[in-house]
Amino acid sequence: MLIRWIGQAGYVFKSQSTEIIIDPYLSDVVNKVANRPRLLPPPILPKDIRADAVVCTHNHLDHLDTEAIAGMDKEKILFIAPYDCVQKLKELGCKKILSLDEGQATWVGDFELTAVFADHTVPAIGIIAKCEDLILYFSGDTLYNDKLQDIRFFEPDVMFICINGKLGNMNVDEAVRLTEIINPRLAVPTHYGMFASNTEDPKKYLLRVNGGFEMEFNREYKLSKQGEKVLCSAI
Repeated sequence: MLIRWIGQAGYVFKSQSTEIIIDPYLSDVVNKVANRPRLLPPPILPKDIRADAVVCTHNHLDHLDTEAIAGMDKEKILFIAPYDCVQKLKELGCKKILSLDEGQATWVGDFELTAVFADHTVPAIGIIAKCEDLILYFSGDTLYNDKLQDIRFFEPDVMFICINGKLGNMNVDEAVRLTEIINPRLAVPTHYGMFASNTEDPKKYLLRVNGGFEMEFNREYKLSKQGEKVLCSAI
């Protein structure tokens, strides 16, 4: 499996035949609305996206990017999001929309996607993605909540966990605590580095967890499982 961090909580992950993008923030709309300019350049032009599906974990602009989605191929791409996002996606002209809320699952090509609990300021989900003998957990935006401990029953190999501690997200201490409970083979901090007013130093997290791994922005990695280990190698 190949994976690339595209900033904030956004990732592109793909098998040999399927590509999925989760929470792509590719415009500067948050700056226009809330005076928070992006610190990282958009790594993809919306018009160049050829993914099979785009997943938006909730209806906030850095996860459901209205300007970016407006520039995507809304006839071909499947947009997956909680029911709370469906009307907004329809307003943007998306033709293929799948509502996915906590406990629901779907297949997109090689990937099985399951919506899991998240505790945010608006209705939100996390995502479990299964493919090629790998199980990935994307927290999306979430506060710490004891219900998140149930994620361990999915036995995720790789965990992508928010650490910024503001605006409805857990802080480093809480992310470390949850990581110790879920015990993934690889632990990747996320949701930082995009806005000066809402970021965190990932090393504060990485130095305290087993299997901590820092992804470089917009660099592609190969994820593979070898026995009890998950390898993440830059390409």
